[in-house]
Amino acid sequence: MRAWVMVLAAAVGLWANGVAQASVNLPLHHWTYETIDRLVAMGLIDDAMVVTKPYSRKQAARYIARALERMETPSAPVEDQRPLAEPLLERLMREFRVELADLGVLPASSGTQRGLFRYGGRAQLETDAFSVGHGGSGLGVRFRENRGGEYYANGEQVQSDFRGWFEIGDHLSVVAQPKYISNSYALGQGATNNVHNAYMRELNVKLSAANIALEIGRGAQWWGPGYRGSLLLTDQAFPLDMIKLGSEEPFRLPWVLQDLGQWKINSFLTQLERDRDSPRAKVFGLRVGYLPTSWLELGIARLTQFDGRAFPNQSFPKTVLNAYGSAPNSLGANDVNEQVMIDFKARIPHADYLIPFPSGMQVYGEIASEDKWSKIPLSTTAAVLGGIYIPQLFPGDSMDLRFEYADTDWGRRMTGDRHSAGWYNNATYVSGMRYRGQPLGHWVGTDGIDYFLRTTRHLRADVQLGINLDHSLRGRGNPVSEKKQEAGMDVTWWLTKQFQLTVAYTYQRIENPGQITGINPFQETFQSGLVSNNNFFWTNFAFEF
Repeated sequence: MRAWVMVLAAAVGLWANGVAQASVNLPLHHWTYETIDRLVAMGLIDDAMVVTKPYSRKQAARYIARALERMETPSAPVEDQRPLAEPLLERLMREFRVELADLGVLPASSGTQRGLFRYGGRAQLETDAFSVGHGGSGLGVRFRENRGGEYYANGEQVQSDFRGWFEIGDHLSVVAQPKYISNSYALGQGATNNVHNAYMRELNVKLSAANIALEIGRGAQWWGPGYRGSLLLTDQAFPLDMIKLGSEEPFRLPWVLQDLGQWKINSFLTQLERDRDSPRAKVFGLRVGYLPTSWLELGIARLTQFDGRAFPNQSFPKTVLNAYGSAPNSLGANDVNEQVMIDFKARIPHADYLIPFPSGMQVYGEIASEDKWSKIPLSTTAAVLGGIYIPQLFPGDSMDLRFEYADTDWGRRMTGDRHSAGWYNNATYVSGMRYRGQPLGHWVGTDGIDYFLRTTRHLRADVQLGINLDHSLRGRGNPVSEKKQEAGMDVTWWLTKQFQLTVAYTYQRIENPGQITGINPFQETFQSGLVSNNNFFWTNFAFEF
């Protein structure tokens, strides 16, 4: 009964907060996400729910408006942050001028789109020169982290895409993103073979009313505070064809419950590919985000894999509802594959001697379990992720620093089971929680550990330098496992308010490199004794309007 009361309160809260208007979503990895996250970590944007992505352009504009308001309030911390924050905000104001004008934050210029129909787009041209060394069964490919199922394919190639969008009134938005890659191997080879050079990376329609958004089509999501990856849901795999239903923007519960904080609900239903253990199996995901106070964001998420031709007695929503109420590892009609995760993101302000960084710091983490939580506080099938982000290392300087650790091998080590191979695998659904061979969650895959370090610094207001270091171990439950050491550098130059150029280089040294050799059941083979030295150089030119 208590659960139904909370559901009713959430529904009323969504309706009562129904001021959100339809707005196109920002694409994952758009530069604005990182910039807004940095302003949140600095404390210039408060009461912001930024963990679940994508979110809309109008939601981003509301957060920018809060930062602008904060900058107008004189205080010693704001003055110390102004040299770093002002160039970031100026760039954001140029990107979201239309949305900020609609909010009344900026005056409407003569070229500002107003009225019933609004549109925009982004065209990208990427040129690649990739050298994939020995290993990988001689296929000459290596997966790219968080690139929608793409691979580094040996040789030179060109990638181009155009992401166009339009909004009609306050209730409808449409996005289409066709993409062309000159080398079809960039989308897979061997067990993940692909024969297409052109494909639709994103195509969806979103309807919004009373702060409830229904979205149908192809796209990608990121559920979790991780930067390098997240345990349950990222864009490591090829974009999913799905139906999404949730709140357009954060909302408060009605009446006496409104002081509890802000909430955001996201859900989706997708059908997986045909070439797997249970063809056309489905995955349902539900995430509830909660902001109890301005400096802390919490979340809980759950994925349920079910149905397909191998399980004709299962259906939606009956199977999902039964799974939520049944014991773990049930059989028969309730035999499903599940993952569950709780996560947090917290800002810690500057404190003399304790937190010496001028803008404070941010800590975040994820704890997840295969199937249901079987032990408190950590399940025997647990995976963990944690990170620290310092948005400003030194006073008056723009350098930041991030360290992140991810571990899907935690449960295997803690239980002493040397060959568990639990994460993203399942005894019944032997293709696992994957799509086209790639995990729905973290790229490190099964029984993996990743250490990631990144720092950026603005060489001038419109040029940013980034440096990455990465050390990962994959497939540690196998007799032969992979070890990777990686270093990378990227330079981004905002040439004008519409043109952006990125030049990047990455070096990898991989011992016993892995390659997907089977989908049904899933199998990844690690080449014993081989060392692959990979060199990846690419440039990306983007034009937005």
